[in-house]
Amino acid sequence: MSETMIGLIPAIGSLVMVVGCIFYMLGGRSNKWLRRFIGSLICATAVWLTAYILGVFQWVMLWTYPLTILRFSLGYCPDNPTWQRVLKRSIIAVSVAANGLIFCFALGGTAWLILPLQVFIALGSVWLGVKNPMPAAAEEFFVCLLLEEGDLMYPFTAIL
Repeated sequence: MSETMIGLIPAIGSLVMVVGCIFYMLGGRSNKWLRRFIGSLICATAVWLTAYILGVFQWVMLWTYPLTILRFSLGYCPDNPTWQRVLKRSIIAVSVAANGLIFCFALGGTAWLILPLQVFIALGSVWLGVKNPMPAAAEEFFVCLLLEEGDLMYPFTAIL
C-alpha cells in the first residue's frame, strides 16, 4: 500500500467520525437514539472499515460497539452534583480504555503505545465534562471526536 493511501485512510476515517460526532451532538439535544445507536455505530464502523481496509480486522473488534453505545448513552446534566458528573464521565473514560484494551489484545505490538495516550485523553474528557468551558453542543462534538479518534489509530499500529 502506498504512503499516500496510508495517509488518506485515516483522513477518510476521521471524516466518517465527524459524521458520527454530529449525531452524538444531535442526540444530546433530543432524539437520544441518534447519539446512542446511530452516532456510536458510525464511529465504530469507521474503525472497523479502517482495520478491514488495512487487512488487520479481527472479529473481537466488534466488542467495541457495545462499549461505544454505553459511553454514548451516559448523559450528564450540568445541574447534577459534581460527584455525579465525575462518576458518569469516569465510566465513559473506563469504557474508552476498555475499547483500547480490546484493540491492544487484538493487534498487540505497538498498539499498546496508543493506550496511555487514549487514557490521558479520556481522563481529560472528565475535566471537560465537569467544567464545561464552552457551549454544550460544541463541547459534546469535541469530546466525542477526542475520545473516538484514539480508536482510529489502533489499526495503523499493525501495519508497521
